[in-house]
Amino acid sequence: MGAFKKGDRVIVVAAGPENAGTVGKTGTVVDDGSLSGGDIAVKGIDGRVTEAVKGYRAYAPDQLRTV
Repeated sequence: MGAFKKGDRVIVVAAGPENAGTVGKTGTVVDDGSLSGGDIAVKGIDGRVTEAVKGYRAYAPDQLRTV
């Protein structure tokens, strides 16, 4: 769909209020936006237990950069 593909390593370069404190963290793309209406789902930002309970964080494409 966009510039990101599943499995890409990305770094958070900007974040909205729901993702405050995650700028500078790296993760792996798990959804290229085709399943979530354009937002890119990223795993590895939070710990495994947190992600298992709350799910992965989602970012707009302009908030991420490929590593």
